[in-house]
Amino acid sequence: MDLSPESVLRMVLIWAVAMLALSGLSERRTRRLLLGMLYRRVFPLLLVGLFAVVVFLVPDRFPQWWDRWWRYVVPLSTVLLGLALWLRQQGQRLIWSGYWEFRDPTPEPEIGVEGLTRPPITRLRVLGYMMMLVGLALTAVPTLVLQRRDITPDWVEPNGFLIGVAGVFTILYGGKTLKLARTRRARELSSRPIRGNAWSGSLLWVAAWLCCLAGLVLTLGGLSVMMDPRDLAWWQTFLTLWTMILGGAVFTQGRKAFLRARRHRTRFIPDHRHLRAGSYVLYLRSFEEDERHTALHEVPLPGLTGGAMFGFLVSGRSAEEHVAEILRPVGPLVAVGAPGERLPHMGAVRLYLPYEGWQEPVRELMRGSRLTVLTLGTSEGTMWELAEAFRLLSPQRLVLFIPNLGDADYRRIRASVPRLPECPVWLATGHRTVIQGVIHFAADWTPSIVPVVDDHGDATSNLFTAMMPALLPAFTALGEYEKETGADRL
Repeated sequence: MDLSPESVLRMVLIWAVAMLALSGLSERRTRRLLLGMLYRRVFPLLLVGLFAVVVFLVPDRFPQWWDRWWRYVVPLSTVLLGLALWLRQQGQRLIWSGYWEFRDPTPEPEIGVEGLTRPPITRLRVLGYMMMLVGLALTAVPTLVLQRRDITPDWVEPNGFLIGVAGVFTILYGGKTLKLARTRRARELSSRPIRGNAWSGSLLWVAAWLCCLAGLVLTLGGLSVMMDPRDLAWWQTFLTLWTMILGGAVFTQGRKAFLRARRHRTRFIPDHRHLRAGSYVLYLRSFEEDERHTALHEVPLPGLTGGAMFGFLVSGRSAEEHVAEILRPVGPLVAVGAPGERLPHMGAVRLYLPYEGWQEPVRELMRGSRLTVLTLGTSEGTMWELAEAFRLLSPQRLVLFIPNLGDADYRRIRASVPRLPECPVWLATGHRTVIQGVIHFAADWTPSIVPVVDDHGDATSNLFTAMMPALLPAFTALGEYEKETGADRL
């Protein structure tokens, strides 16, 4: 098998052009499923193959390079492993969003009532423009090969035409990405920034980036020093180990700063009457659950190399952000904010109700929601919301989350609401996740309960991936209900 740089580049270009063409010509659902499969299966295998090439082929073919740079193989392999884990999760998210065909609500005007606007989809727009710039650069390669052969590397010249073709498809796909950004923005709810200026959030975001980069440098630098063949004195080894630990701690603080920075840039809905019926998912919970559901998703070995290497690449989101994203195929998540909070938590878009007389607006929000998700609790307000949900909603439009409740609390709730299923045995175990289970209902109110298993020992696991099998039957029932009632055509 020819593994020369020219042949390897040719194979990669042919494969890239084929994938870009196939995904670009497919409709949205097929494209997401295809990209999800590539992210989840193919790209991680390519990264593993790249690591194998570096370890097994480079020492023989490029011994001088290997003798100089081999101690950086472990940090590089750690980054590649973290990237492979991140790609697997992105693939699962794409597959989940592409699996469902819920109708999109009728788009609202660009500027709504009282000057409300939809949030910009900045990441997708930046990605689209970057793809177009990269594509333009690639399309210039064939001209460079023809006119300046003296400065063109030997392994590029035979593949100039394929590089140009890949550039054309990259430009086209960048255009589709920009179109997707406009489409996604049309699905967002009209809202208003929580703060008039975003400077504080932007500065905190920059500081978080600097903390994360500093943590990575300290951790990777420590790994490379430990791989140095020279004997280290005991104090040098001790100092290197503490440098790696410090890097992980700095990195963890950077992740928390990211979460705080995003809170500075959140938006809110001034009045619940601005929401159109069927355009949102209502999220009800006790305000006491906010601190647990909005905490940063932890990773194995927080503060050490595990926290530094995998935390940034795998998950920097809170539990509520995972909930909002997994419910996104049905609609954007809306929640009532806690009275007096200065910064809304990330995840659901907040709206605020008066301390007195909040019950009637909550009833209106339930009636207008496409799906209502309620986290069980023993507070008086949560028990009232649960009773009203059973009274006002059809069974397919109600989903219940079981938080960190013990069996005694669950039995107390069930004594007031007999429609709930029997207390599951796994509630009494010592394993605790933010959401332990999901309850959904058949058309005759027959309840079904599915546990949510979040393996915190697995760096690839988080609340989103754990809830996918638990929410699958609830989403299926909602889709069938909308087809039967004609709600999917509204």
